[in-house]
Amino acid sequence: MAEPSDDDLVLPPLPLATGGAVRVGGADRRVARVELVVSTEDGEELRIPLEHHHGGWWPPADRTARPPGVYAERVPPADHPHPEG
Repeated sequence: MAEPSDDDLVLPPLPLATGGAVRVGGADRRVARVELVVSTEDGEELRIPLEHHHGGWWPPADRTARPPGVYAERVPPADHPHPEG
């Protein structure tokens, strides 16, 4: 995979949110999905679903990476082991 250019949007390898509940209209609701919405200058939107691991909502694995279950180039931070053990 090519290195990202200075213009490429890159998400950090850390949780972008934590928790599993949100207060809506005075009531607690369980979180089912968290997405990052990117709006472009031409009005288009890209929705990037975050992945829930270890109580946090993480950026997805690289979309050009190996198929799920193949764990070779991704190295999790030392304090966050890979969710599959």
